[in-house]
Amino acid sequence: MHSSKVLTLAKEIWDNILCSSQILGNNAVNSKKYSKQPRDNIFSSSRILVNSTINYRGYAKKQSNECRKACADMPPSVDSVCGEPCEGKFKKLKKQGILHKIKLKIVEGGTNFGTPFRRVQFKEKECKEVVVPEPKALVDPVPKPTTLSPPRPAVQVTVLGADTSLGQYVALLLKQCPCIKKLRLYEAKDTSRSECNRDLCQVVHDLQHIDTNCLVEAFSCASCELQRCLQNSDIVLLLDSGSVSMDMPIENRFNFQAPIVKAYADAIAKECPNAFIIVCTTPIECMVPLIAETLKETGWYNPRKLLGSLAVPEMRASTLAARALCLEPYYVHVPCVCGTEGPTLVPLFSKALQYFDFSEHNAEMLTQTIRSAASAVARADGNCIRAAELSEAHAVAGLVTKVAWALLCKDVPRVSGFVETDPAQVVSPARFIANAVEITGSGIIKSLGLPKMSDLEVRQVDDALNKLYFTQNMVNDWYCKYCSSTEKLDAFQTKFFNSRARQRFEDCAYAAI
Repeated sequence: MHSSKVLTLAKEIWDNILCSSQILGNNAVNSKKYSKQPRDNIFSSSRILVNSTINYRGYAKKQSNECRKACADMPPSVDSVCGEPCEGKFKKLKKQGILHKIKLKIVEGGTNFGTPFRRVQFKEKECKEVVVPEPKALVDPVPKPTTLSPPRPAVQVTVLGADTSLGQYVALLLKQCPCIKKLRLYEAKDTSRSECNRDLCQVVHDLQHIDTNCLVEAFSCASCELQRCLQNSDIVLLLDSGSVSMDMPIENRFNFQAPIVKAYADAIAKECPNAFIIVCTTPIECMVPLIAETLKETGWYNPRKLLGSLAVPEMRASTLAARALCLEPYYVHVPCVCGTEGPTLVPLFSKALQYFDFSEHNAEMLTQTIRSAASAVARADGNCIRAAELSEAHAVAGLVTKVAWALLCKDVPRVSGFVETDPAQVVSPARFIANAVEITGSGIIKSLGLPKMSDLEVRQVDDALNKLYFTQNMVNDWYCKYCSSTEKLDAFQTKFFNSRARQRFEDCAYAAI
């Protein structure tokens, strides 16, 4: 119906055009006198065609052999379900123009673009409701096969001088440490005057009944098992001999212990040069430089793996300060610097508690008490040479445990130790002093130096450094006199050593770090 109406209007327009062309041809000479009626008819007919609403497009965008549907410019219909325009039905609407309303040169049966008129019909889109599926029942879990956990990393500890009571107490405490897989106990050479008459093998059989994974083994000097005891050791602990009294002068104690410690250092350099060495053999401030020179002579000296113990004086100082302040010892810590015993030991009571300082008189009294604690305990028990084995064993075992966890990279403890100083931190005449250090898997990584101190502690440190200088000179003289190996010599055979001049300690071990 609409198609026939459009064709009728188009024919009328075409007739008017033909008529106007004939009139214009007849009146070509006098063009000003022609009639305006045909032109008015043309525009009136075009207005009729423009005013009539056409909702169809009579052409396609591209030529094709197939018959394509024309796109109609229709407003989008509103869905009855969701109330919004249906998406995806129409493309972007084009701007209304004359070509959308007037179709030129209409040929019967089609347009000049080659496609017939077709009404575009779209199916209404139905908005489907989202159906949430019901949760399915969980599948029965498949039991995973039980696998054995990998073995825990652990260290091997060797205790040299474990035939004393102190060594047995330390072995008892280290047997309960979960980070130690093997504990090797070595019997010292000179055991004739030891206060412990119990055989070391009996002690090891007794310790094996404790329900821990640590394996305890005994080695004797009678079978020359020092080298076999030190094989593959991660930590080597050097303890005192039972025949040394704390009342003896420091020179006598050093002369007695030096050959034994020199033999230990030679064996360590051969069997376990990378082991972490903890020195508890008194006098510690003399034994640490001796071991350093022995290892340096063999080419295995590492300042990161050598530490002199200050666990015992720190424990005593912290306990004494906590009792004076009526606090729990857990919350009080008194660091010790400079030396390890006697007049060279300086406990820093100003660091015991934050925002609290002891008076100068009280601090001096506490310092004298800590310096003479070892001799006082020995005199209190009568004829016993060493009477503080239980407390010393607790402190030494705690230090070994901290070092073991640090070597396993489980912790970075901060402990006080007698180590080689860094000239960039402390300007001192002594090469080795006690200060706070940090330990990791590679050993001592940082030496914290001396902290801020009170006036009394500064004066005590100055005196202690001068005494340390003379003590270490004594070690240098002994090493220059007896520099050969002492593997096959007893403690009292030092007179058979071959003397040889040695140069003084000049190089700094921290220069290579």
